[in-house]
Amino acid sequence: IDGVVLATPHSQHEDQIKAAANAGKHVFCEKPVTLTRASIEAAMASVREAGIIFAAGHNRRFLPAMVMLKDWVSSGTLGTILHIEGNMSGHVGARYKPDMWRVDPSESPAGGLAGSGIHVIDAFIHLLGPISAVNAQSFRLAHEIEFDDTTNMLFRFKEGPTGYLVAMTATASIFRIQVFGSEGSAELRGETVLDLTPVNGPRVTRTVPPVSTERMQLEAFADAISSGKPYPIALEDVEAGIAAFEAVPLSAADGRWHTL
Repeated sequence: IDGVVLATPHSQHEDQIKAAANAGKHVFCEKPVTLTRASIEAAMASVREAGIIFAAGHNRRFLPAMVMLKDWVSSGTLGTILHIEGNMSGHVGARYKPDMWRVDPSESPAGGLAGSGIHVIDAFIHLLGPISAVNAQSFRLAHEIEFDDTTNMLFRFKEGPTGYLVAMTATASIFRIQVFGSEGSAELRGETVLDLTPVNGPRVTRTVPPVSTERMQLEAFADAISSGKPYPIALEDVEAGIAAFEAVPLSAADGRWHTL
């Protein structure tokens, strides 16, 4: 056995990562990797000490359109980055039952945060770097079960830009990320359509073929094991994502900005 894949409840991940690392096995772990900053730091410490490959299951990093969007941000195509916003919502709450672990607030705080919001938080960090402050609110407006359906978050990034994210669990499916810069904006609509709207010039739309990002991330995990090269998602990004993730329900509970 070269590696293990963890698709277990979030609260179990830390101990399972440590056990695999202690056994010298590489680890692929579904998101969110853990639920708290202290837990992710402990888990990643065991990964670093063991020298194993660790792969976080943020599959949307592998979207060709996301790669293109990252290039536009990094190359200066959009100018100075001002703001980023995203929405990853759906009607998943309708499939949940009250006794499912996924609706337990100790496993899934702030409604759609663990199921979908963490994907966009990771994308935000991938595009703009670490988040430095979080303010959030989360409510149950439609669900009959005790599970929030409307969660929104404000972010401030370490490098200066602001951000906004919505994760709903009782509406039509949507996935979008839009980056605003001083020279234009770029919007990822779904997984295959990317619009570039410059301040000066015509709007350009790029459409890429659909891919299986689930397969791509597992192949990247296998390639990292075979080659010894790092998995494409840095451990520091995983830690930064969980720090922001933990702050969301804390802010939703007290209504305050939480500095990371």
